Amino acid sequence: MAGNTLTPACARALLLGAGLLLVACAAASAQEGPDEAVIGDGHSDFEWQCSSCHGADGKGDGPMAKMLIKPPADLTAIARANGGTFPFWRVYRIIAGTNPVPGHETFQMPDFWKRFRSDEKEWGFLPPHVRILELTHYIETLQEK
Repeated sequence: MAGNTLTPACARALLLGAGLLLVACAAASAQEGPDEAVIGDGHSDFEWQCSSCHGADGKGDGPMAKMLIKPPADLTAIARANGGTFPFWRVYRIIAGTNPVPGHETFQMPDFWKRFRSDEKEWGFLPPHVRILELTHYIETLQEK
């Protein structure tokens, strides 16, 4: 075999390797985006815990909204209000009750950390931090483009 020449078998092996790499990259890029199980769990908690005030679509128009002293936030406009970026950890802390929000000092906005903590004793409920993460990820999907 002369210095730098490829044999047909080596060329086929290189082409096969490149093809496998392309297939692996395509599979990896198909997995980009939200995890449907996480979003589904967050959606379930949203329907159960949040939609009565924030509405089914998160626009702040739930059936309880008119009874509140301070209207619920339009959760679909969070990113728009923050220069197009969803402030994930700030939203997480608001839901968890560690970031104060004006108007939430009253009974209106539940302390979900405590609420989810009490559910934790029941079979099938995830720890509070996981549920709040899922809920935050779900709210992130509600953002208007």
